[in-house]
Amino acid sequence: MKYLVLATFYATSAMAVDNSAITLCKEKYGYNGVNNSDLMKIAACIDSERNSVAHTEEDRIWEFLKANPHYRYSGVALPAGARNPLPKCWGRNRKYGNPLGC
Repeated sequence: MKYLVLATFYATSAMAVDNSAITLCKEKYGYNGVNNSDLMKIAACIDSERNSVAHTEEDRIWEFLKANPHYRYSGVALPAGARNPLPKCWGRNRKYGNPLGC
């Protein structure tokens, strides 16, 4: 039983979120407890820090997709940089028919 409790503590600490934005903003605005601090400024700082991290990650993903457009669609990108050939009707409107048989 005590090993189960220890395993639970280790598992939850391994899955903990990164709180660096919180500590940065607390230090920046001089957090002195709930009643002695400007919590609105600290909250706004935390939100802007987390948003900047998210935007940086999204920009990195978009740059990767611009350089490797075949990763946008499932089944196209294969291991070792190979590309799966697209079907001849890929991306065409099949609703009204096509002389190419699509």
